[in-house]
Amino acid sequence: MDKGYATRVAVLVILWCPAQILAQKPQLGEICLRNITYLSSNFDSLNRAFHKKGFNISPGNREPIGIFRNQIVLSDGSGLILETTSSHDPTDWRNFMLRGLGNIISGMTFEVGNIDTLYYYLINSGVAVTTPQKIININTSNTTSKYYFALDSCFPLDVIFMQKDSSNNNPIANDSLKYHPNHVFRIDWVLLSASLENEIRLRQLFQVIGALKLHEGCCDFWRVGPSDDFCFFRFEPVPARAKGATQWLSIEAENIYFAY
Repeated sequence: MDKGYATRVAVLVILWCPAQILAQKPQLGEICLRNITYLSSNFDSLNRAFHKKGFNISPGNREPIGIFRNQIVLSDGSGLILETTSSHDPTDWRNFMLRGLGNIISGMTFEVGNIDTLYYYLINSGVAVTTPQKIININTSNTTSKYYFALDSCFPLDVIFMQKDSSNNNPIANDSLKYHPNHVFRIDWVLLSASLENEIRLRQLFQVIGALKLHEGCCDFWRVGPSDDFCFFRFEPVPARAKGATQWLSIEAENIYFAY
């Protein structure tokens, strides 16, 4: 073989490989919907409503500042957080939300296999996010830390991404598959009410995380999560209470469906 030809091929391979590596999609690990938070000024009524639907409700945190939380755990490990506040602090964001909007879905949390990679690619895709923060979880035997960040400027819904806890492999003892008469497995559909600005941002987000884009009728929708544990997302018109907000993002109470 001509040595000059071999040298040229070697140089081309060296130049080609880094470009291909840079062009590859990041390995983000599994990105799964893990929690949706309901915020209500009538905590007892909220819990009764889910109990009547057959959900098993586990008592949650009771914080000194008056924050009460209960949890509904579905069989795939995802769940619903039911929350209220008894605080009268006018600066408490929960009071602000409840006074202005009434009972709402206030949060949606995703677990991410590699949160650093996701943060980097969202920033470089022009998706506005908050600075990563650390949560310290203190257990009886050890101290673990998790990082999280959120989408920026998407009132009134907090969209949070949290590092997946690989050490949490314990089976769920009391899940809704065992107690629910209809055998609820997971959250199947979430319909997002988004302003045009936030719909564009979320479309970018779905693209970055590699969500499967589908189309039916007049609507695009996305499948987020692995093939055995996923959730579908679709956009809905913004409600009247948004009042023309350019950065509105919400989930209305009737816009969550479950897989049975």
